[in-house]
Amino acid sequence: MVFRGESRTPRRLHPLELALVVVTATQLCFLPWVLGGLKRAPWPLWVSLGLAALGMVLALINRQYTEAHAREGEFKLVMWPKLVRFPIFWLGLALLLYMTVQALNPAWNYVNDGSRWWMEPMSHIAWLPTSMSAPMYGPREWECMNAWRMILFYSAPWLTVCSLWVGITRRVSLLALLAIVVANGGLLALTGILEKVAGNGQILWFIDPGHSAGYFVSSFVYKNHAGAFFNLILAVASALACWYFTHGSRRAGRANPVPLFALCAVLAGVIVLLSLSRAATLLMMLFLLVVLVGAGIGLARAGTVGPSRAVIGLLALVLMMFVGGGGQFLGYGKTLERMKDLTTSDRELSIDGRLLAERATWDMAKDNLLTGWGAGSFRYFFPKYEQYYPGIYNVQGNRWEYAHNDYLQILAELGLVGLLIVAAGMAYWVFKLLRHAVHKHPPALIIVFGLVLLLVHAWVDLPLYCPAILLTWCVLWTLTVRWLELEDNRVRD
Repeated sequence: MVFRGESRTPRRLHPLELALVVVTATQLCFLPWVLGGLKRAPWPLWVSLGLAALGMVLALINRQYTEAHAREGEFKLVMWPKLVRFPIFWLGLALLLYMTVQALNPAWNYVNDGSRWWMEPMSHIAWLPTSMSAPMYGPREWECMNAWRMILFYSAPWLTVCSLWVGITRRVSLLALLAIVVANGGLLALTGILEKVAGNGQILWFIDPGHSAGYFVSSFVYKNHAGAFFNLILAVASALACWYFTHGSRRAGRANPVPLFALCAVLAGVIVLLSLSRAATLLMMLFLLVVLVGAGIGLARAGTVGPSRAVIGLLALVLMMFVGGGGQFLGYGKTLERMKDLTTSDRELSIDGRLLAERATWDMAKDNLLTGWGAGSFRYFFPKYEQYYPGIYNVQGNRWEYAHNDYLQILAELGLVGLLIVAAGMAYWVFKLLRHAVHKHPPALIIVFGLVLLLVHAWVDLPLYCPAILLTWCVLWTLTVRWLELEDNRVRD
């Protein structure tokens, strides 16, 4: 259902839709502040899942509309048919059921006697997908992963995506959610900058970083997670600044939040530089360059259509000036030094070591290519394969909790079956973007470019294994496609 005439006399949001926006906004703001959801105890994941489930309930309750909420007058809107027609619902359900079969059919048991650990074979059904039996929350730092935790990890984003797809019927709702994501990200970025300037060596000034000392940024325990997250914030902030600038130019006299979004974009850019995450910094530079070039091309073709297509270029130019100046003032030189180290002292650690890890992960995946070793199993089975690549031990000892290549890790854990389910979901979003001509909608195109750059980042690191990043990334796909749908329907009407 799409409501028309939002540009005329504004109508109130339906109470159930407003409640859905509040619940989803709470979930999106909550996870980044609790160490990105990467606490050893899984309670942030449970809280996120609870909020996601509540959002789903709110989305599926049938709505009774009145003239105060819709120009069409009084009518009842039945919500569940839209969920049934949503391919991501069925693909996500299939993936979770597949992982549940893995969890219920462990082929190995993790054992730790306090001084060493090993995997013991267990009786299992050989023709079904398997996993391993391990604690979700163990006494040691890295003993906090199994298939059930990964099911919990994926369930919340899936429910949230489905609830937004069904429950968001107004453009004002999705714009509000996007604005909240940006505002929360801007506050996190400001917090990170203050930590760098006047910090005490603790996360948020009161959490002991432990083994993450020197690697945390803002509320994220891992600098590369922080860089990936704030690159998403930069993309959304730039898109909203572009949209509100062009929208506001047609509605002179109304308050315009462009300066706020521009400020959040600047803060996000500065904290990416200060994170010293080389992959995130390079991708941010690529983002700014492409957006600036694209805006220039759009301006050249605009002719008499109007100045709206120049907005992206102006914002990108201002953003690059502020980010460069702020980064230089707060330690941009360290980032340049880190970049240079990629060709000298750090090459063995940052490039060669990860290439070896990719080869070992591929060896692991090939041994169980169809169904994988089980969700969450990488850290338990990888040592069997890394021993054949001694150079890996020079990188970070003898314990790799993640492959630093999300695609290979998903393949190793879920096999071709799981990877194809995930790929089918991505293909659906691409189809929807092309169907609604995303290239004709610059703000949406900016967000999509940011989402694609995170996929590039996932080839050399582990952003998709951070709950806060995965949730935000999935929600942004949904909101962007819904935005295009609503705009498309408004034009047709």
